[in-house]
Amino acid sequence: MAWNVPSKPILVKYGGNAMTKPELSDLFCKDVIDLSNQGFKFCLIHGGGPMITKLLSDLSVTSEFDPSTGVRISSPEVVSIAEMALGSVGKGLAAGVSKSGVLGVSLSGRDGRMLKCQVKDGGRIGNVGEVKSVDGNLLNSLLSIPKCVPIVSPIGSAMSESDPTVYNVNADVAAGAVARALGCDLTVFLTDVPGVLDGDMELIEALDGAGIEELKGEGVISGGMIPKVANALDAAAGGGRSVILDGRVEGALGKLIRRLYGDGGGEGGGTVITM
Repeated sequence: MAWNVPSKPILVKYGGNAMTKPELSDLFCKDVIDLSNQGFKFCLIHGGGPMITKLLSDLSVTSEFDPSTGVRISSPEVVSIAEMALGSVGKGLAAGVSKSGVLGVSLSGRDGRMLKCQVKDGGRIGNVGEVKSVDGNLLNSLLSIPKCVPIVSPIGSAMSESDPTVYNVNADVAAGAVARALGCDLTVFLTDVPGVLDGDMELIEALDGAGIEELKGEGVISGGMIPKVANALDAAAGGGRSVILDGRVEGALGKLIRRLYGDGGGEGGGTVITM
């Protein structure tokens, strides 16, 4: 197959079912390896909520979610444990893609002060960070290495170098911010829904900012889909496009890339979002 390989990287926010089901995780890693060997450049941002919850439980640390936002209330102790859990997830993912000449490199958003944050909601939910700026130098250096895949966990630093605060960051938010900073050609949000659905529960194949605002006004886009499309739009602000894609579909990433950059024969659906 002849691939139309973009010069700019593709960012994938990886989590949910694609992460917790071994068979889907294996297929995801295989897609990244195969496509990297075809010349595609990938950067991965991963979550790890279930792994964080398990480690907190193993260490007998109480953790609660804010009922108004669904965000984990993040004391300094919770953030420290989240960083440990996410580090383990990242190393496992790096091992999964480090085959056939591909180099997976696991990083934290604290490395190179990549994710610089301010406290969200005035600290009401603890050390949850709102990403204010992204330093892409380290990622761009890694992406310049052939077949190197940087893998980032969503942990951030404070804006000031003298402030030691460590922040827990939502992985979707981190993905949108990093994709914009890198000017990614495509950002893929793997999730547990087929994409954005219309009032008849049918998949909407493409949306832009104006269409999103219209559907929000009609109540078609509501609840948890609102932050998903907001982060997808944030990513697309770098000049590319985003896709909200069903990570429960086997080989979803490979099918999407084939559809967008190959012979057009891939399946897997998803909603393409542009500015």
